[in-house]
Amino acid sequence: MAEKDLYDEFETITNQLNDISKKVSLLKEELSDTLEKNEEIKLENQNLRKHLEKVGYEEKDFNGNTLSDSRLNLEKLYRKGFHVCQQYYGSHRDNDEECLFCMNVLYGTNWNKNKKVKKI
Repeated sequence: MAEKDLYDEFETITNQLNDISKKVSLLKEELSDTLEKNEEIKLENQNLRKHLEKVGYEEKDFNGNTLSDSRLNLEKLYRKGFHVCQQYYGSHRDNDEECLFCMNVLYGTNWNKNKKVKKI
């Protein structure tokens, strides 16, 4: 390999290393910002939870029973318009119509005691 080719190869590698170093520095800054924001959100979440406990807020179902975290997650999915029942899980509910199977999963068999059900 001629000296000029060797020098050109060395310059190319040096430039690549400089580019990689710049990219790593940018990623490090982004990671630092993301971790900082994450900590801020965690603190805000803790403060909001304390405030909710202070005012006595609880998620309750139709019968006034407190829902478990897993059922709260399913209820959020249901409110967004998705089925949470075994038969249709994950599919969209047409026109946000209620699904008896989903209601049974979320609230148990007695969910409709407080609701009037039309008889056909």
